[in-house]
Amino acid sequence: MSGASPSYLVKRSCLHNVRVTSSVPFPTADIPEGLVLPRTMMEISDFVPYEQVVVTKIGGDNWVNRMYTFVLPGDSDEVEARGSVAHLLGVGDVCCAISRTTLNQRQYEAHVADASEAALLDVRFYPERDVVNDYDAAKIVVETGGRARRVDALPPEVVDRRRELPRTLLSNLLANLEIQEVERRGCIEMSAELPVEYMRRAGFCVNQSIFVYNASRGGTSAESYVVPSLTKRTVGISGALSAVADVGDKVSEAAYVNSTELVVPTVCNLLNEPVLSA
Repeated sequence: MSGASPSYLVKRSCLHNVRVTSSVPFPTADIPEGLVLPRTMMEISDFVPYEQVVVTKIGGDNWVNRMYTFVLPGDSDEVEARGSVAHLLGVGDVCCAISRTTLNQRQYEAHVADASEAALLDVRFYPERDVVNDYDAAKIVVETGGRARRVDALPPEVVDRRRELPRTLLSNLLANLEIQEVERRGCIEMSAELPVEYMRRAGFCVNQSIFVYNASRGGTSAESYVVPSLTKRTVGISGALSAVADVGDKVSEAAYVNSTELVVPTVCNLLNEPVLSA
């Protein structure tokens, strides 16, 4: 088996100092998690629907100040925190959203030598202004080859060049799960245990890496993997993951994929689908 080229994680885009205007822990939307951004904000940041971002809260404490989520395009000027993100970000809070990409060995060496053609983005709003998320004052900076240049809008050639930079995109989402079992002694049987029927609906495979988001208390994202419940029809967590939720909490589980192509995720929202009885 030939050795694969290493992949180095770097920032793809960073959207700075965005003020949240809506915060909804339990939305009735088909996608009840994530950070909803105006389409113009998505465009100038070169974010696409369902792209994973690290959301950071300006002024958060040293324990709860960031989490992984994904961005969604909105149809208004609202910046809305949904689900677990709403416990991290309330109305009026200021946040940043950072997407990531990977560079292969050749690209990484060129990047270190300030000779890379990869175009990375920095978009900055100014929260102290009277106008919330003022686009007229926003600063868009393209970073390439060790140089940074300010632009009024993303040039088409920059957008084209960035297509070769992989994105991390939501591939599967199982939303509005109610936790029914919690095992705190250790990982006795389960980690993030799911009935097989729920796994099939969401398109999860056994041992698929996931993020667990708790809409009931939220504020953080926990990483785990999917374990099929072969004998039970209950949703359970155990071990260290049991600190993330308690019995009765509503959680979502999300998986991601790296791709240079856009991805339409498989979504199962139990608010709109039959729930299994124990």
